[in-house]
Formats: sequence, structure tokens, C-alpha cells
Amino acid sequence: MSVPQQSGRGRKKRSDGMAYVLSLIMLALFASLAVAFAVTTDTSVQKADNHELAQAAMFAAESGMEFAMSKMVGIASEEDNPDMAALTAQVLSNALNGTANIDCGDVSYDPEAGLITVPPILLPTGDQFSFTVTRLDASRLRLHVTGQAGGISRTLSVDYTLHEDRSVLTYSVASRSRVLITDGAVVGGDITSTWDRTRIGSYDVPPFLTEPDTRVDGHLKTVLSQADYEMHDSQDYVEGEHEGFAYDEPRFADYTADDFDTSSYKAGTTDITSIGPPTSYDHDSWFPSSDNKRRKLDRPIYENMTFDNIYVPPGHNPKFINCTFNRIIYLDTDETTTLGQWSHDYYDQHAIPGREYRSDDRYNDHSNNVVFDGCTFNGPVITGVPRDYWWSKNALTFEGETTFTNSYMPESTIMAPNFGVDIGGRGYDGESNPDSKMTGIIIGGIVDVRGTANIEGTILSMYYPDTDLGTGASYYGTNIGFYADGGETAGASGIEGDIRIVPQPDNVLPFGMRRKYKLAPSPNTYLEHK
Repeated sequence: MSVPQQSGRGRKKRSDGMAYVLSLIMLALFASLAVAFAVTTDTSVQKADNHELAQAAMFAAESGMEFAMSKMVGIASEEDNPDMAALTAQVLSNALNGTANIDCGDVSYDPEAGLITVPPILLPTGDQFSFTVTRLDASRLRLHVTGQAGGISRTLSVDYTLHEDRSVLTYSVASRSRVLITDGAVVGGDITSTWDRTRIGSYDVPPFLTEPDTRVDGHLKTVLSQADYEMHDSQDYVEGEHEGFAYDEPRFADYTADDFDTSSYKAGTTDITSIGPPTSYDHDSWFPSSDNKRRKLDRPIYENMTFDNIYVPPGHNPKFINCTFNRIIYLDTDETTTLGQWSHDYYDQHAIPGREYRSDDRYNDHSNNVVFDGCTFNGPVITGVPRDYWWSKNALTFEGETTFTNSYMPESTIMAPNFGVDIGGRGYDGESNPDSKMTGIIIGGIVDVRGTANIEGTILSMYYPDTDLGTGASYYGTNIGFYADGGETAGASGIEGDIRIVPQPDNVLPFGMRRKYKLAPSPNTYLEHK
């Protein structure tokens, strides 16, 4: 039997149908791919937009962090156990309320929660940031900053810790008067001066004067702006080596009589007048020298003696020669009378050179002018706190070889607020080359160092020569080396030496000196939150 054969037309029909089906499949595939590509493109665009917004939010947060930290710089307190959250709220309120920075409310503070809230602050880009400060405990605050861009936010945080402000110990010399460095002195650290009167009458009175053979292994820091510092060519008076100037510095040296209370050091001391008679007397002792008669004193002389925890009453004005002091020597003085209350016969000014002996305290019955010659100290020298600085009334002069071992209360070397403190003598009467070794902070009204001295610590001069002294204010300054009127140098005076001062920033401040506290960020607490 024969099998019927398909016609060509039937085969063609099936081929056309298969092609049609394949075309539909390909169209569906291409449509799916097109949709997929469109979705992928939209997703990529969205991701790019989100990434851009996230970056913008982070930039806003970083800007906010920088802004907030700039407003919290220098927050400090002199109170014991200060409420730093309340103080920070006050600082931020004063800085931001009523300004163009925030226009949708004020800084708010919840004392119970210890929460400070700052309203959103707009950036020029249209993004914004806001921040809060939260009290974590008595000594820690946390700054939270949130940046926002579109609907995306990013948050940063850093903790602030309350520290005892020991910034003064980072300086070799911190002075409210100007600082003069001469005769090859080497100062191993920064120097700061809050002296801000570069011109008095016809005199240039720059904050710093350094001779060519001196070296400061640190910066010369001034509270003046660069323009104010250079107004009277102050930089021309700095001829020694140094690491540069720093301007607009904080006023770390601004300590006054109110920052000290040394009365507790008197506890347990023995009045020197009850121990026994002095070795001898000098009934015609002129201060500072027989050729420079500023004040005539009736001095008891103590020679080759050892004292343990002694009290020297006001008006005693002793001289100690080759003596040893164990534990404390406390030198008392009138703590209530101001310079304006110490009268002269017919002069209105407070401390006219050569006229102090005309005062109503002619014999220095209410103060202490003390000389130490070649003495050893195994403890601190502490004084009462006169209201004002009058260098011939309250004075400590260290002549000859002076050694401080600091085996007792090492944080206190010399704490003599508003006393004139001269280490290495005063450069009169052909004194021999002294050799002084000291550690710790040395506090005085004005502290001068001459001769040979090795000081590991900080010199703090707290006297500010005010405008009532007129041109006389130009004579006052912290001298490291020897400097006299007319440019006289140590070689001309016969006193030459080698002075070295190196600060010890890890030391503690002495008891009886008011504590100051400041907030500072802790870099290791910085966080970027998801």
C-alpha cells in the first residue's frame, strides 16, 4: 500500500507558525529585559541619590560637630564640683539664642535629665544639623550631632570630660607682666605673657625681650593679636632663638590674690620667735642694697641653724645664712591692706622708687622682707597672701647656692603670691655667682632668676603693673637672666650664669591654689552611628 505524501503547502504552514511562536517568545524576552533594565536603572539612580543624600547628611553632621565644638571651647569653672551641664547650657544659650543661626526656637535645658537641646541649624546647601548635650555623670557630657539631607540622617558623637585645668604647668614661664630673657638662658618650653600694653608714654614695652645668646625651646605666646603685637615693632625686641610666636592665646597666667588661700599651711608650725634668739642682728639693713636704699630694716640674723616646720610672723624680716629647713617655712604678712591704704608722707602713687621708706609702715612691721643665703630646703616656702604686690615690703631673696630637695610636699616649691621673689640675688653689692636647684612651681608677684639655676617646673608671675604706675610700669617684668636699665648685661654687672628652665606638665598644682576646671573632648570616644 502506498503512503500519502504531504504537500509543500502544509509544510510551509507549520514553518510559519513556528516562526510566529518564536517571534512572540523573543518579543516577550526583550520586553522582560527592557523592564529589568528599566528597574535596574531606576534602582541605580535611587541608590546614587540615596548615597548622595547620605554623604550630604554626613557632611552636615561633620559641619555640626565642628560648629558645636567651636561653641564649647574654653568652657571652664573655678567652683568645686561644678555643674558643667548647666554651665554648658548657659554658654550655648548666650552664643546662639537670638542669632541668625537658629530661627525656630531657643536652646533648651532640662536640669533633671541633664539634657541640652539645640534646634536645627540650616546650612547654605539647604541641609541642616541639630545637636544635644547630655550629662552622663558629674564629670562627663556627651555631644550628639545629627545631620539631615532629604529624608536621610547621620549621627556623630563625642564625650567631653571635666579636667582640672593645669595648663599653667605646660609653660616654663607664665607671666602677667612682660618676660625678659638674657645672658644665655635656656628655657625648655613655651612662654606665655598676658601683658597687653606694648607702649607706655614714649617707651616701647613689648611682652617679650630676648637677647641674641638666649634660646627658647618653645613658642612665645601672647594674648595680643598679631596686629596689636606688631603695632610698636615688638618683634624687633626678640633676638634669641625660639620656635615662633603664637597670638590670641588664652589668659592662663591670670591668677590674682583671690586664687590663693595658704592659711592651712600654718597648722602645726612653731613661731620662730619662741624657739630662741637669733644669732645676731643687723639694725641698719638697707634693701635691696647699701647703694640702692629703698627700705631700712632691722633684721634678725639666723646662721648655721636647722628649722623644722616654722612660722615667721609679720614684721620679723629675718636673714637666714647656711640654714636648713625641714618641712614648711611659713612667712606671714598683712592680708587685708591694699596698696591704696598704705599711705606715704605726701606722695599719691603707690610705690615710687626710693620713697617706700616714707610709708606709714616704715619699718615693715606688717610685712615680711626675707633673705636666704646659701640655704637648703627639704620642704616648701609658703607665704601669706598680701592683697597687692609691693616688692620692697613683701620680698623673698635667695642668694648663694640654694637647694630644694622637695622631699616634703613636692608639689609646692615656692608659693609666695604677690611677693617679690628673686632667685640668685638682686644683682647688687658684687654678689658671688649663685647656684640654685629647684623643682615644682614657683609662684610670686614677680619672679626673677639670675646666676646659675636649674629649675624643673614653672615660674608664675602674677603681678600686672597697672596704669596707675604711669611710665613706672615699664620697669616691671619677669627677668630670666640679668637685665638693668640702659641695656646693662650680666657681664657688666659681674653676675654671669647658666639658667635652665624645663616645665613639668605632669606635676600637680599645690594645695592652697584655687582649682580651675575645664571641659575637653576625649578623642577616643568619637563615634559614627549607623
